[in-house]
Amino acid sequence: MKKQLFLTTAMAATLTTLSGCSSPPDDDWGSDVMADRDTAVCVDQNGYRVDDDFCDGDVAYRVHGGGHSWFYVNRGSRVPYYGDSVRDPRLGLKGSYFKTNGVSYARAPTAANMARSAAVSRGGWGSSGRSFGGGRS
Repeated sequence: MKKQLFLTTAMAATLTTLSGCSSPPDDDWGSDVMADRDTAVCVDQNGYRVDDDFCDGDVAYRVHGGGHSWFYVNRGSRVPYYGDSVRDPRLGLKGSYFKTNGVSYARAPTAANMARSAAVSRGGWGSSGRSFGGGRS
């Protein structure tokens, strides 16, 4: 009896700690990286952030080649992740496609150099494996 009670308690403790690993349901965007200084990020012609290697040249100049250009994020604003649109009002980005005279711009912090990703459900408890391969058995 004691062994069963121990396993039940251990399982409950494990499940309780696992629930703390996920984002809150109302937090669609996860945690954000804030610019501690004026920052330049490279965006494509549609305003989506891409790797800075697509923008040739120094961050102080706007580059038109290849449809990519620098977007200048204001200090204290959110830094977009790869794939984020600088035009998305949900991000609350503050910045411009034009640099401010006399301001030095830094590259984006490495913490923002990744793509956001939503959780993907791949089955699990309560799902059926009958349709594997597209056929019925």
